[in-house]
Amino acid sequence: MGDKKDEGGFDIDFKVLPPELQVKLWLLSLDADTSKVTLAYNPGKFVMNIGYSYGGSIESSFLVRRFSAKLGVNPSSREVDLGLVFRGFKFSASTSVGKPTLGLGISYGSGLLPFPSQLGSTFTSAAGGLSNIAGDLSSAPDNPLAWYNLHSDDVESISKAVSLGQQIMKAGSDKNRFGVGLRLNYTSESGLTIYGGAQLRF
Repeated sequence: MGDKKDEGGFDIDFKVLPPELQVKLWLLSLDADTSKVTLAYNPGKFVMNIGYSYGGSIESSFLVRRFSAKLGVNPSSREVDLGLVFRGFKFSASTSVGKPTLGLGISYGSGLLPFPSQLGSTFTSAAGGLSNIAGDLSSAPDNPLAWYNLHSDDVESISKAVSLGQQIMKAGSDKNRFGVGLRLNYTSESGLTIYGGAQLRF
């Protein structure tokens, strides 16, 4: 529905359920749905993207041959994430402007599944955030902006749990069956944590 195409480089595709809009204008393309909006520039030799996840991060990525880079900034939590991929090797770095935290990681092959401690802390925080939001839901219509600012950390905790679940689901369809990785995390509460692992899926 609402489909319009032009062989000269102009293309529009709109879907009602679920709502999704795709627009292509020569070297530029726009993709928007209920969760995010992305603008891409593809001249042929490389691809550049900039996107925004509603209530989440602003992300920019660059892809050329076997190298890709991605930078994400979350305005509400003031977290910054950087990811680099080259010939199967993946490097990641993350930090928070508001909190003294730092994460560094390097891996090869398929992404390692989250460690039990990471799963436990992430989903425990998400459960607490969901409980806080549900308990204060009645006050949202009075001042939506103030309500969102009050529960921005709760929303972020839930978003992290959703992203972690998506990561686990994505691992099941990964063509690479072997992966190895090393991760360093630092927070003011737990100090420096170093962990690594290897996995092989049959």
